[in-house]
Amino acid sequence: MKHTGTAVLDAPADRVDLENWLFTLSDAEYQACARGHRAAGTFVQNGVRGTVNVEAIGGHLIVQHYQEVSAKPSRVEMLSKRSRVYLFHLVPATIQVRWTMSATARDAETSEFRCTVELTMSPLLRALGALSLLGVAIRAHTLEETKLFGDDIVRKIGTSRSSSAGA
Repeated sequence: MKHTGTAVLDAPADRVDLENWLFTLSDAEYQACARGHRAAGTFVQNGVRGTVNVEAIGGHLIVQHYQEVSAKPSRVEMLSKRSRVYLFHLVPATIQVRWTMSATARDAETSEFRCTVELTMSPLLRALGALSLLGVAIRAHTLEETKLFGDDIVRKIGTSRSSSAGA
């Protein structure tokens, strides 16, 4: 199951720093970027950065422990090998989630932000997910968070421009 959202950022690609944005995203900022976002935090384990994200999507609770696969200003890839999904907030199961974000130039003043969420799960979970419309819910969630992540990125670029202009 793989879903991608896109958003146009009113900022040039060379001003977008997804690596810095993700690893400085506060819990409150994360929660503001989608109705289903419940909590988030960052950590470093064995020298590898990571994030913990808690989401309620389509009646299911999902807890992801992402570890950095690669990170640079224009592209970040995170992998949660053993995310816990609680179907209907009750039945625990394990899935793998890959989360990739990228920013590419559209023109001198705008860029395209892409957010892709890819879930790998057992055949039984795929069947249960289909019955519960999990794929539809995750697609809608990905589209919502992509737009709001993009808005947060642009807001922070504007804030940094304002503070550097006043310095």
